Amino acid sequence: MPDEPVVELLDGWESLTWEWARRRGEPVHTEDGALYLETKAGGPSGPRLTVDVSRAAGSLVVAVSDGTLVPADRLAPTAAAATAWNAREVTPTAVLGDARSDEPLLSAVLTLPLVCHLTATGFATTLDGLLDRSVRLLRECHDLGFVLRSTDDLAGPE
Repeated sequence: MPDEPVVELLDGWESLTWEWARRRGEPVHTEDGALYLETKAGGPSGPRLTVDVSRAAGSLVVAVSDGTLVPADRLAPTAAAATAWNAREVTPTAVLGDARSDEPLLSAVLTLPLVCHLTATGFATTLDGLLDRSVRLLRECHDLGFVLRSTDDLAGPE
């Protein structure tokens, strides 16, 4: 079996992303220099996630979201849950924000330096692992954002 070529992300991130999407059986879309796709994570019954891959400031940024916007009444507790996640986990990073909406979007974000060199299999393994951890991040932060904002927590002293 021939060795798989190693590709620098700087010039090869797009082809690696297309190859990863092909392996997952998902179509890739382009928008403003970014590639994105929707895919399932965690098996056939797992959530459908949007994966956005783009270049920014010398890095390849991979953002994963379930598309759930955080309403104003859950913003503070969801931000607290995201901060707790970021204090405990190295990657992915929990990020709240979306330039296309008034309500922020919770995303799991991984950055890789564009000077990295990976094989297509190594890139796929990295993104597959990111999806698994993203499911945990999104579920935990959404759940805690809901729990921390429950009516019991809002009740004042009697």
